[in-house]
Amino acid sequence: NRKRPPAALLDYVTHTTCPNVHAPDDRSVMETLEALPYQIRSTRAFMGTQIPYRIGPSQLGCRENPYGKATAPNPDNARVCLSRIDPRQRGLFNAAWIVGYVAAFARGGVEAVALGAPTGPFGHIYRRTDFSQPYFDTLAQEAVYPSFHVLAGLASLSGKPLRELALSADGTIEAIAATDGGNTILWIANLTAEARRVALPSAVRSVALLDETTFGLATTDADALQKLRAPAKDRLLDLGAYAVACCEIGAG
Repeated sequence: NRKRPPAALLDYVTHTTCPNVHAPDDRSVMETLEALPYQIRSTRAFMGTQIPYRIGPSQLGCRENPYGKATAPNPDNARVCLSRIDPRQRGLFNAAWIVGYVAAFARGGVEAVALGAPTGPFGHIYRRTDFSQPYFDTLAQEAVYPSFHVLAGLASLSGKPLRELALSADGTIEAIAATDGGNTILWIANLTAEARRVALPSAVRSVALLDETTFGLATTDADALQKLRAPAKDRLLDLGAYAVACCEIGAG
């Protein structure tokens, strides 16, 4: 905004976002998703509607401090503003946040979204590093974080037609759906620390749930999502704190 380049010379426009600049608590960070549609509108007002628009790389942690020479230190692995290390990157919180993040930019017509990095403080695959990860450091094998499964699932839908959907609980539940062959794949996330009950479409066939009860499998098996997929028992789905569900819905 302060130094707008001449739009006619650009092949595409891109920028990143950071949700922990002003407040690091869970509610404030998750609420930054509500600002994304307005960022899209502002950017489009600057660049017009004809130039491709891309986002990233974005993640919970802060890649660069716009207000200082370096990001904030975080030796205790806590929730700290403007820190590269955010403990929620490795938990269910990040999985839910990514569903909301991608959904907002997909609805806004953004061409591509890049999230974090494969490994490291912005990563989705565990490697032994110089910052503390007590749970993961106890695992004998390499591990993935819950967000890995969300990224893998959403990446498989890249280029597929989006489906329109309606939510009755703004700010607490987020979702994104796309047509894949004859089915619709629906991703749903609980954006809150409170348990939520969701009514699914009547044609739902199967559900794979990432929550506190499946966390162990989700972090030790890269194919956990397929192993967690089970026939839907009914249309009501209980989502624990920051839980994420991947649902398969039949045609019609």
